[in-house]
Amino acid sequence: MTVLAPEHRILLPAAASWITASVLVGSPTAAAGVAVGGLLLALLCTAVLVRQGGHRQGGHRRDASRVGRPPLIRRWSGLLLSIEGWAGLLAVALLGVGLVASMVAVRDASRSPPLLGDAIDSGRAVSVTLTVTDKTELQSRTSATPWDRSTETGEQRRTEQRIRGTVTELTVGGRTSSVSLPVVVFAEAGPNGLAAIGERVSLIGQARWTEPGEQAAALIFARGAVTPVSPPPAWLSWAPGMREVFAEQAGELPGRGGELLPGLAIGDTTGVSDDLDSDMITSSLSHLTAVSGANCAVIVAVIVLVLSGVGAPRWLRIGGGLAGLGLFVILVTPEPSVVRAALMAVAVLLSLGSGRPAAGLPVLSLVVLVIVISDPWIARSYGFVLSVLATGGLLTLTRPIAAFLSTWLPRPVSAGLAIPLAAQLACQPVVITLDASLPLYGVPANLLAAPAAPLATLLGLLACLCANIIPPLSWLALWLGWVPASWIAGIATTVSTLPASRVPWLAGVGGALALAAITVVLIAAMIAMARKKRVAATVMAALLVVIGGAYAGALLADRVGPRLALPREWSYAACDVGQGDAVVIRSGGAVALVDTGPDPASLGRCLDRLGIGQINLLVLSHFDLDHVGGVAAVVSRSDQVLTPPPENAADERMLRDLKAAGATVVEVAAGDSGTLGALGWQVLWPPGATRHPPSGNDGSVVLGFEGDGIRSLFLGDLSESAQEALLSTRTVRGTVDLVKVAHHGSADQSARLYQAIAARIGLISVGAGNDYGHPAPTILDTLRAAGTAPVRTDECGLVVVAPSGDSLTVWTEHAEPGCH
Repeated sequence: MTVLAPEHRILLPAAASWITASVLVGSPTAAAGVAVGGLLLALLCTAVLVRQGGHRQGGHRRDASRVGRPPLIRRWSGLLLSIEGWAGLLAVALLGVGLVASMVAVRDASRSPPLLGDAIDSGRAVSVTLTVTDKTELQSRTSATPWDRSTETGEQRRTEQRIRGTVTELTVGGRTSSVSLPVVVFAEAGPNGLAAIGERVSLIGQARWTEPGEQAAALIFARGAVTPVSPPPAWLSWAPGMREVFAEQAGELPGRGGELLPGLAIGDTTGVSDDLDSDMITSSLSHLTAVSGANCAVIVAVIVLVLSGVGAPRWLRIGGGLAGLGLFVILVTPEPSVVRAALMAVAVLLSLGSGRPAAGLPVLSLVVLVIVISDPWIARSYGFVLSVLATGGLLTLTRPIAAFLSTWLPRPVSAGLAIPLAAQLACQPVVITLDASLPLYGVPANLLAAPAAPLATLLGLLACLCANIIPPLSWLALWLGWVPASWIAGIATTVSTLPASRVPWLAGVGGALALAAITVVLIAAMIAMARKKRVAATVMAALLVVIGGAYAGALLADRVGPRLALPREWSYAACDVGQGDAVVIRSGGAVALVDTGPDPASLGRCLDRLGIGQINLLVLSHFDLDHVGGVAAVVSRSDQVLTPPPENAADERMLRDLKAAGATVVEVAAGDSGTLGALGWQVLWPPGATRHPPSGNDGSVVLGFEGDGIRSLFLGDLSESAQEALLSTRTVRGTVDLVKVAHHGSADQSARLYQAIAARIGLISVGAGNDYGHPAPTILDTLRAAGTAPVRTDECGLVVVAPSGDSLTVWTEHAEPGCH
């Protein structure tokens, strides 16, 4: 008996190629050696197989005589043939590894042009011409938060676009080079609107390398707006305008159904508010707004059914399906999951057209093999990984899960439950690395949403296609599509309000491996029970009971355990709130909070973990979202608030809300001071009466705290020039024990300032996987040169600092390298 059926053996070459791509894009210098070794070994295996095949052809008569041989000899002969089959599989796997490595080696050279390297090293501006290759995203989107850079209506301004594209021409200081460089550009939206996929644009900006393994080789921060060079080609130019009209029309629909419909139909989530987005994630329904295999299957199925209904021949049905799928991919833009789904649909259609219906797993494996060979850097894309896992789960787990559930439930119900459960079980070990929590109501929420999702997709797509051609039909389809979209939004909203909608789980790779192991045990138990293997089922069920009991005990201790682990006499705590600042200071029973981070929920969880109730002193260094977005979590429990002067009506509205909740709001400047328990605090920046006061990041309130054995300095988001100006005021005197590094560890820092203060600890509040390259390698080098140990919330999680005689005790949530 073989472990894998012959048609499933392509799984191994696909897996080997995928793993190779994931490893080599992070270490591209090894790619050339791996390519040579893989291709040579593949050639050697092929030569051996050809030689063995020749011997076997000459010995057919001898093989025929095996019928009369003893059973033991026949078994050994079969084993040898099986080994030859696996040798052929090894040759294919090595060929895939060699091709992937070759692609990495060839493309890595083009991803690091010397001219760009010189510009980055010298800090010079670059002028580039690029072709937009993906859907342009707004860096900020509509939010229900009525503060921080908001309009009078309470909606957050959309001033920055994120463009993914390929640079074709690079100019630095009069030198021009033709390149092929994948980049991500951050630029103002400007008067020309968002850059469209396929459009060629030019811009000037500062470049920065990304980390190895990222799909983009560099980040470019544009100076000013992007200049169009040439419009998208005709085969692409029709799609952006159609999407924009559809999104505008859907935005006029009432309630959350209008927000959600473009996402369900064409994957456009720009109109989805932060609240609805959070509800969709909490209820495990966010995958419905990511165009994937389900959408492609719906489109192809409808086209094929319509053509079948009019009596079209097979070739026309297949051709119509391919054409419709191609147009759909252009309309929604080729995201990784869309590419995977479309290629799989193409493979299935072509196999059906040849009269040989394809099994799902071999087709999926073939698609993975083709994609990772053509673009190895996609191997680490979360979207691609989750898409493949969801499809694989549906193909392999749906039947055994349905068989298990059918022992208690009617078959239609068990089949309906098995589909979302299979996808969730397959994806959850990877999802847990993004969000260390488990959705309790994900399966029933998906079951309730399942009938509505394809209706919303088809009706929304019809409305999009007819928007400029048949407006009355478009409006009818919009309103009809609004009904299932509102149903799904209602499910998400309801589920997110249920108690314990998500429960915590182990974070990181350890949590993913633990959940994967439990998933295997759970599936094995289901299969054993469905096949009535009672002993195996009992063992698996007992193991699950033990695991469940241990997990329940861990949950009960969750609110007590973390507090017991913290140093008892801690003074400073940097909350892990993502890309933002939120530092708690405690002295003699009094509590200060410097900034609130971008999200009330994240701040609330941190304060609960620290056992913090009332905030005696709230410091808002400046009014950017990553510093004041979480104010809602403390608006009703803050006594005194220190702020710089508000810069717009939205800032003033936020301060009025704080006053209305009972807080005393004080605008501060350099020289202001006060106490917090046994600590003294003093404002060092911004300067007081000046003709041109600094604003924005450079207008951040900078404070120094001293007492309880620790001197600290909080630098807000000051740039290098503002830090130099602060240093020149001579208000920063002597060294400090702890510094909150400015601007999440950006490269725009004054080395002189950090040398002057010579802090022991440098707190860097920064979000994991942020798009800004924070913290920059230069600031890490600057801190180390000043004798300062950098401690990062993206790697270390919650960071707590306590005095310990003449030294400091640093406790971190995660025990990563570099965390104390």
